[in-house]
Amino acid sequence: MLLLGLLAALAAAGANAGAALLEASAARRASRPATVVLHPMYLSGLALDIGGWVLTVVALRFMPIVAVQAIVAGQVAITVVASHWVFDTPLRRLDLAAAVANVVGLALLVASASVDEEPLVPTTGALVALLATFGVLVAVGVPVAVRSRRAMLVSFLAGLAFGGTAVAVRLIDVHGSLGDMAQQLMADPAVWALLGFAVLGLALYTVALGRGHVGPVVAVLAVTETLAPGLLGLVALGDSIRPGWMWGFVLGLVLALGSVVLLARSPAQASLAGDDGVAPPPLKRL
Repeated sequence: MLLLGLLAALAAAGANAGAALLEASAARRASRPATVVLHPMYLSGLALDIGGWVLTVVALRFMPIVAVQAIVAGQVAITVVASHWVFDTPLRRLDLAAAVANVVGLALLVASASVDEEPLVPTTGALVALLATFGVLVAVGVPVAVRSRRAMLVSFLAGLAFGGTAVAVRLIDVHGSLGDMAQQLMADPAVWALLGFAVLGLALYTVALGRGHVGPVVAVLAVTETLAPGLLGLVALGDSIRPGWMWGFVLGLVLALGSVVLLARSPAQASLAGDDGVAPPPLKRL
């Protein structure tokens, strides 16, 4: 089942990167900013975003949270390299080196990953803690989003919210026929917490992008949504590291997240988002 989780996580990263490129294409082709959301490429990108989220949920059922989140964050590497080929955005040697480091880091994380064979049985205390965390994030995040001009703080809170979705996925407990599972999902508080964390995270991330440069915002988000739930998964949710592989886990995490931070600050990211103060480059190939 670890292989299924790995394939789902890799597909999620690819889907999210493809979504970013399609949405950027729509922004370049739309005649007016208000029409971007109606452009077929934007709608296709949105569909890929949704598909990527579903694949991430699948991966989280079979792999350690920290490994899944790090792999999905690797979409930054795919986007930077692919945008150079598609849009002729800048690509530095440092970006290529960071992309290679990302691949090596992810390989080490996957190699060191281990999941307990016994499924996690959610407890009442865990669900109460999850809902309480959501309440605290709402109480803190909404005022900060409204009043604060500090994009990095808002992005950090968005990362915690998205991290909450990963934890919620691991606490969902469904079994039986499709009909039974549908009824259980509707009644499971973890499912509603998952949706709440997702909406809150998206709202905070949107605010952060509006108040800061895309590179630092993405970097803070990626690190936060990987480390916060990942460490919780190792401590309390049944995730574990293979015996003798602690070195691989630590090195892989440093390489994977460090490369994402470097790539998030790449000129290609700013150019792709129109955040570099110049007109977006024309399509190179598409």
